[in-house]
Amino acid sequence: MCKVYSSISFATLQLPCFKVLHQLFYKQNGLTPAGLPRFVKVIPLNIYELLTPSSLAYWIMGDGSKQNNGIHLSVYAYTLAECDLLVEALNRKFNINCTLHKHNKGPRIYLDKASTLLVRDLVKPYFVPSMYYKLGL
Repeated sequence: MCKVYSSISFATLQLPCFKVLHQLFYKQNGLTPAGLPRFVKVIPLNIYELLTPSSLAYWIMGDGSKQNNGIHLSVYAYTLAECDLLVEALNRKFNINCTLHKHNKGPRIYLDKASTLLVRDLVKPYFVPSMYYKLGL
């Protein structure tokens, strides 16, 4: 005889090893009305050192979109200075030709056609096959 359950629940964990990443990518910006810390996303100054092919793959899978023959990376939450830092890091680290485009929601990073072909080879080993469409595959 089978038991029938009428609810589903899940739980998340906070692991201390992720605190370092939180401190790099989130800075406190005041308090909420409830008195809790309010955080904003930031790009750390050492982003060049932190970017890897796998992190680029996850970034594209999460915030990337195919645009004509290129790829857009949404960076709406960041300042223009932070976006410039990202563009410089991508250019220097992976030899990716990318530029900053303005969008009604905020800035986006555009990887041109030649760079998209380079990025495909770089990130495909880390990509989930159902997301290949973001690479134009």
